Amino acid sequence: MDLLLRLQEDMKSAMKSGQKERLSVIRMLISDVKNIDLMPNKPTAEQAVAAYGKKLRKSAEEYEKLGKSEEVNKLKFEIGVVDEYLPKKVSPEETARLVDEFLAKNSFTEKQIGQAMGAFMKAHGANVEPAAVNPMIRDRLKGK
Repeated sequence: MDLLLRLQEDMKSAMKSGQKERLSVIRMLISDVKNIDLMPNKPTAEQAVAAYGKKLRKSAEEYEKLGKSEEVNKLKFEIGVVDEYLPKKVSPEETARLVDEFLAKNSFTEKQIGQAMGAFMKAHGANVEPAAVNPMIRDRLKGK
């Protein structure tokens, strides 16, 4: 099912069941997905949803630094709703296995961390969390 259609169906069910917080997040996602044509880089619907999730995560980090737990909890709920519409990421153990396999097949030096990261993300980007991959690649290349 198309992501926009899925969001619209979920919006209807959230309206019927009176889930106001969930409804507001879904409406924001619908707005972002509909505004893709106005964006200069023309992302996919999944990329637009992921970008919104990234904004929420950054906000949650900032509120956490300020000690505002109520706002952090609200943002965590919103992040949970956003994550429902994103492809599932592999576990950290599976990510480590993918990194090991990738580095075994390719020969990168410690100075080529950026190139290794770029090539890995091109191959596995949709399935892994970039924030988890970067330190793994750094650690493994430092050992070489």
